Amino acid sequence: MHSGRGRLSGSLRCFLDPLCRLARPLVPAAVLMALAGCATGPALPADAPNLVALPPRVDAATVARSQQPEGGPANAAIRRTVFEAVNEPLPRLTAGEAAVSVRAHVNGVPILDEEVRDACLAQLRASLNLPEPERGRRQQEIIDRTLATLIDTEVILQDLNARLAKMRPQYMEKLKEAAAHEFAKQLNTMKTAAVQRGLTIKNEDDLRSILLAQGMSLDSMRRQRERDFMAMEYMRSRIFTTVNEVGHQEILEYYQQHRNEFQIADNVQWQDIFIDAGKYPSRQDARQFAERLIVLARAGQDFSKLAAQYGRDTIYGTGEGYGHLRGEIKPPEAEPILFQLKEGQIGPIIEVSQGFHVIRVVKREYAGIKPFDAKTQGDIRKKLQSQVANEEYKRLLGELKRKATIEIARYSQ
Repeated sequence: MHSGRGRLSGSLRCFLDPLCRLARPLVPAAVLMALAGCATGPALPADAPNLVALPPRVDAATVARSQQPEGGPANAAIRRTVFEAVNEPLPRLTAGEAAVSVRAHVNGVPILDEEVRDACLAQLRASLNLPEPERGRRQQEIIDRTLATLIDTEVILQDLNARLAKMRPQYMEKLKEAAAHEFAKQLNTMKTAAVQRGLTIKNEDDLRSILLAQGMSLDSMRRQRERDFMAMEYMRSRIFTTVNEVGHQEILEYYQQHRNEFQIADNVQWQDIFIDAGKYPSRQDARQFAERLIVLARAGQDFSKLAAQYGRDTIYGTGEGYGHLRGEIKPPEAEPILFQLKEGQIGPIIEVSQGFHVIRVVKREYAGIKPFDAKTQGDIRKKLQSQVANEEYKRLLGELKRKATIEIARYSQ
């Protein structure tokens, strides 16, 4: 998600970049960036929209308010021109066209039924194989969760606009540019995936047609993904100071209070070259060849290359041994020898009924507790920063939502 930052210039980089080190995104993605329907469920018949339709709307009087507004709008139908896309407005409706249905309002800004449907269509499609009433319950859960995510994103972006759009418009433009650049990269990935599935993709219009056949809108996907990117970057910039406060003392206390998390099981990473006796004139010839491999390996020849050239039935073709912990090593005859060897050592021949194994220990870890070294401290720091970031994200989002007027349409059961 952060490669788009390569397009950011100096001052915006200072504003947004510090949180790029966080281990995971803080804002849930509302759009599945895969070719919807190709791998998520069965192909849909012509009347598929009815199978995954959102619950029917009722009149405006039944709008349920999560916070009572000061006379804000609660229209049951809003024209699409109310919305602003990251790059270009969504297509306008002509004067004679029917208005679209609204699923919710955030400070008077509508979230449309089609936005919710587009954001969760792949999940809805995947639920079609469930029997009723489980399917209905599952689809309602998906819709409710998706709507909640879209509301969160809208609340965040409204705060972003209030803080930056007027005071620092240049930052907004750079952020929009980075969001568009990020989606362009994801679009290329989608095109590649489509071609790998045997679809013909010459240009963006071809991809648009493929998505449309699956019930997806490329414009809607672009808009929501870019909005997700902007919301995530903004929230990261807001919480950076708090996250960066994780210090050595907190890391040490965590290490001391969670010793069970740092237990190391006796384990070994090893390499294996199997010599199949059935492929040699005699079993003795196979053994002699295994002995020659041991001589070569102990003389310093690359074990992986030897495995690739002479081995049989080795994992990944590099001679990686099977299993790491006691009780899972195969062949089991190799286990007691492996746990006696040190790193880099070549073991004696391991004889089995089918032939002979030549083994080498790559890495050996002994049972105990991980030392409080730089790597352990770094792992703890990342974990604590992630926890702090999630808590601060929830706190900030909760604060923004408490100040907002959020109206959600109520639907008949």
